[in-house]
Amino acid sequence: MIKNYLKIAVRNLKKNKGYSLINIFGLTIGIACCVMILLYIRNELSYDKFYKNSDSIYRVYIKSSINGQENCNCKTAAPLGNTLVHDFPEVITYTRIGFFGNHVLKYKDKVFRERRLYTADSNFFNVFSLPLISGNPNKVLSRPNSIVMTESEAKKYFGDENPVGKILIADYQTSYMVTGVMKDFPVNSSFRCDFLLSMSTYTVTKNDDWLNMSYITYIVLKNGTDPAVFQKKLKKIVYAHVGPQAESVLGISFSEFLNKGNTWNFYLQPLTSIYLYSQNEYGIDTNSEFAQQSTSDIDYVYIFSAVAVFILLLAIINFINLTTAKSETRSKEVGIKKTLGSNKTKLIGQFLTESILVSLFSVLISITLIEITLPYFNQITGKNFNLELLNNVYTVPGLILFAVIIGIISGSYPAFYLSSFKPIHLFKSGFEKRIKKSTLRSGLVVVQFTISIALIVGTFIIRDQLQYIQHKDLGFNKEQLYAIKNFGIPENKLQVIEHELLKNPDVISLTNSSIMFFHGVPGNGYSYNNRQVSNIISSQYLDVDYNFLKTFKISLLKGRFFSKEFGADTTSLVINEAMKNQCGAEDPIGKELIQMGNQTRAYRIIGVIKNFNYQSLHEQIKPLVLFLSPVNQAASILTIRVSSANIKNTITFINNTWKKFTGGEEIYASFMDQDLANLYKSEERAGKVAALFSGLAIFIACLGLFGLASFITEQRKKEISIRKVLGASVFELLNMLLKEFTKWIIIANVIAWPAAYFIMHNWLENFAYRTNINFGIFILSGIMTLIIALATVSTHAIRAARANPVKSLKYE
Repeated sequence: MIKNYLKIAVRNLKKNKGYSLINIFGLTIGIACCVMILLYIRNELSYDKFYKNSDSIYRVYIKSSINGQENCNCKTAAPLGNTLVHDFPEVITYTRIGFFGNHVLKYKDKVFRERRLYTADSNFFNVFSLPLISGNPNKVLSRPNSIVMTESEAKKYFGDENPVGKILIADYQTSYMVTGVMKDFPVNSSFRCDFLLSMSTYTVTKNDDWLNMSYITYIVLKNGTDPAVFQKKLKKIVYAHVGPQAESVLGISFSEFLNKGNTWNFYLQPLTSIYLYSQNEYGIDTNSEFAQQSTSDIDYVYIFSAVAVFILLLAIINFINLTTAKSETRSKEVGIKKTLGSNKTKLIGQFLTESILVSLFSVLISITLIEITLPYFNQITGKNFNLELLNNVYTVPGLILFAVIIGIISGSYPAFYLSSFKPIHLFKSGFEKRIKKSTLRSGLVVVQFTISIALIVGTFIIRDQLQYIQHKDLGFNKEQLYAIKNFGIPENKLQVIEHELLKNPDVISLTNSSIMFFHGVPGNGYSYNNRQVSNIISSQYLDVDYNFLKTFKISLLKGRFFSKEFGADTTSLVINEAMKNQCGAEDPIGKELIQMGNQTRAYRIIGVIKNFNYQSLHEQIKPLVLFLSPVNQAASILTIRVSSANIKNTITFINNTWKKFTGGEEIYASFMDQDLANLYKSEERAGKVAALFSGLAIFIACLGLFGLASFITEQRKKEISIRKVLGASVFELLNMLLKEFTKWIIIANVIAWPAAYFIMHNWLENFAYRTNINFGIFILSGIMTLIIALATVSTHAIRAARANPVKSLKYE
């Protein structure tokens, strides 16, 4: 029976080559798009799930609200992890990750400045099951000045030598012994690094300061522990350890602090949620993440999942539309078979076999299409996907099953529809006219173009937001700024480099500051003019030098900036407008700002600068304090303003000067506008993906429309001929044929516009600074779709309107 079904199916495919090709081609593109998007979604959902005990690992974070300022910080105090293990039997073990700056590492004649270098506790490999190639996981980080490196870094420094036991010199003065080599972190790891330094190297990590949040703490819970129940127990830690230290800073009891409506609590975040949910669901300030932390947004997974479903749906709609449209040519076939005794089940089997065969052909062709286009897709998504046809035993069976499912979904309605015809009706002359007027096809075409129009609108709005970001006034001049991520170069060497650079007339000015435009700008609590808890302000801070405003061209609104003429400026500070507003003072110049902590310090405000965006436009400009000091934070940048003339020669001069004074060390530098563009890579990629699949959606919809128009014009050719004989012009005939299609597109626009507006309005909420939705986009998308659709249909309509009526009527 199956053999007979296949014979008939192949015969029908050959008989209707045009429609078969449209069906196969449409399904091929739809399946290829769907598979590629599924590869992306699978990758996004796989982050951090490769660790053996990933479901038991949690990151501890702090959620607080002080005087109405809410904050979620994923960095915690040094003693937290050890205290949790000691006080709670539910906690098996813990590890901390810290960052104390990037270092120049040297082995013989090889010198590199390493940026992905972190500190970790000795039990790091007990929490994260990353395989070690060399070394004992329980001992590699147990001693001070121990270092573990990845396999690729070991190759870079030592070639084929065994690195264990070798000495690396850090910053030309400190020795570290290589105690282990670990596998490179998988690409689907939210935290990745090249080196791990033993936490015990740094004495500051042994402190008992519960108010200094500098480390990310991970814990492993025992199996069967309810994290929600355990999380409530963490309040004990707050009252026992945080409260007493906070009281000395606040000047009031911790209970009184809480009674004023303030909060401070520890919470747990599952490791597997860090990549996709940190900001969206947990509200964690991305600025509290390490600069190398990989994060994304679950919204993009939802969006691309919907796109995959929609594109596949478009292809399936094409199949249903064309199959039901061709039903009248097969109605007599069904009638004869039923008359000869064939039952409904056999007919359904036959039609489903045809649709599954088409689907299998489409999957086979789509595999080739995917292999050809996957490199381009990898390029726009920044990923490295492959189909793994031979490497994964589940891929081929999965694709076959996928083809069968798609075939059944695509062919079910036509199969049940065709097999339901009653023989007595199939031979009546009016039957063809009755099925010709099916409203199902109209509805399906409307669905197709509704999806296509919504995707086009979304693409335009993403493009507008990216353009808005690129052209928004950031409060400083980002042009001709060349930034060297020198990350804490020694002060004496920095002064020599600066002096040498300024000898070039095309180097206008330069400044050294703590890092901006990345995650990790630190913050602190401040009190304006007193130490009352009611006046505590949470503010971020930067270390800067005298030339900061001049180099970035930031406006000074009140007072003055730091100057070498005032020796007391080391105990002064400059604030931004947002901080001035939080202080509630019209003129804060000369007033005190007190930095809170175990050791409070008072600074005099000498100036107010214009707000400028030192973080991405996802964030509102926050209160900011500028200190005059050599950069003592973990990372810094040397920003150089260059002349627009001779840029290439100037950059060559800067790079050569850097290498000259750093012993040949490679420079890590880029123009500031490139750094700012990198802040919106995920949005840019989303825009490219949306544009790509919007175009394909329109193409698939028009492909189906092309086939449908071909059938409808063929069906009405006698009517067209009669009208032409009776005097109808080509324009009148064209108008008659296009009128119905135009109506479908207009209805699709009416449905698509509000849906697209709702979705994109929610997407724009992710940005603190965003463009207004331009309603002209909706009109433009509608007109574009209408023109494309009518151009597709017109090919057949014009041919039918201009055909010789004699050829169509000669049979009669």
